Amino acid sequence: MRNSSDRPMSTSGQTQSQTQAEPTRESSHGRLRQLWNDYLPYWFVTPMVLVMVMITFFPGAYDLYLSVIAEPTMDVFGADFVGLSNYETAFTRGGAIHSFVITITVVVSALLLESVLGFLLAALVAGVESSRAKSFYRVLFIIPMAVAPVSLATIGRIMLNSEIGVIPYLIEAATPFAAPAFLSEIPLLTVILLDTWNWTPFMFIIFYAGLSSVPITLIEASKVDGAPLWRRYVHVIIPYMKPVVFVATLIRMIDLFRTFGVVYGLTQGGPGTATQLVSINIYEQMFINNSSGVAAAIAVVYLVFVVAIANIVIAKVGFEGVWD
Repeated sequence: MRNSSDRPMSTSGQTQSQTQAEPTRESSHGRLRQLWNDYLPYWFVTPMVLVMVMITFFPGAYDLYLSVIAEPTMDVFGADFVGLSNYETAFTRGGAIHSFVITITVVVSALLLESVLGFLLAALVAGVESSRAKSFYRVLFIIPMAVAPVSLATIGRIMLNSEIGVIPYLIEAATPFAAPAFLSEIPLLTVILLDTWNWTPFMFIIFYAGLSSVPITLIEASKVDGAPLWRRYVHVIIPYMKPVVFVATLIRMIDLFRTFGVVYGLTQGGPGTATQLVSINIYEQMFINNSSGVAAAIAVVYLVFVVAIANIVIAKVGFEGVWD
């Protein structure tokens, strides 16, 4: 026969075990919640990372594969492996070095012009007192960026034509000099100027936003100190805008390395190879010369080159010095 005195002891034992279990469950739930909160940003980023891997990693891997085989075949593992032969052909007979020089020339020249002109326009508009005038100038300066590359190339070929173009006509009508043949005598300069006209509005928008974010107290303090306008820009406004200038320049630089449509529509890389950018060289090797291996080799080297340049700019100019 069970002793009745054991029942309270059993009940108290169950109560004690439940009391010990509840904190355990709460602590486990707390750990799970903390773990979820810690990794929540990664869950949100994961879908985009997967998409980026699909649209960049796999095409990049296939491009690398094409660069080391003779010709692509249906049998992926049965293609003739040629090693670095395509790379040698690209840089000895494929015109890769020349196209790299042309591309760097266009990128550096256009980036400098667009940055300087964009900042000057932004400073001029920011100095306008009338809000209506500011709105008018903002819309006016943004218009060139709305023109599609193919349309811009077509319009440019017509307006710059030596026989029927309006720009040569205006030059000869307003000056005593004969208008140059833009597309045959100075094609590279023409490409740079046309790209500058098309994309200066982008730099203008970014720089104008940066100027608008400068605290008025800093500007007023510099005025009280008697600093002239140029000194206010050099020592107050531009240093405050360094992050904006850096980001805008980096984005535009990378985009310039991707230039294709305007130049190909305007000159098709000519005359000869005078305006043959790397992107145009890759296109011609792939679709005109049917040299997929050479085109892929140039593309691989170009990708490494652009990524290296971007990382050097970020390391030397960017995050260490801009946001200090």
